[in-house]
Amino acid sequence: MAEHKKSPWEVYQEETKDYNKHPDNYKDAVWWLNSKPIKDEPQYAVFMDKYPAVEGHRLYIPKTKDAPGMIGLCFQEAYRDGMEMVNSGEIDGFNLALNKNACSGQSIFWPHVHFLPRHDGDVKGRNAGIRNAVAEIDPYNPENNV
Repeated sequence: MAEHKKSPWEVYQEETKDYNKHPDNYKDAVWWLNSKPIKDEPQYAVFMDKYPAVEGHRLYIPKTKDAPGMIGLCFQEAYRDGMEMVNSGEIDGFNLALNKNACSGQSIFWPHVHFLPRHDGDVKGRNAGIRNAVAEIDPYNPENNV
């Protein structure tokens, strides 16, 4: 029988024991165990992703779980931050993404927006859209044998 290759969040769960994939409170989720937020506002917080798809990968996390307006606020703030970074020349563009439920790739079941900074030419020979924002061999994808 083939050995199950664990994804980083499964390993992290074993190491911390208090990691909760289905938090009831925003401070019970794994990002609060990772580090301090880079931005902590009354309605949302921003963290660097522990397993970044690209350098500068951020998470915008609402402090209220089931309020559609709060995830909308996170998209708005991620967009605003991204535009500031584009206008200052720090990045050339960005992707914003949301995964909802396991079938879409969600692994922490609290809503959050992914911010992926992009640079001209960061994807060679492929369409640079969200589907190709990360390398073909994602080291954090448990399906890859790297």
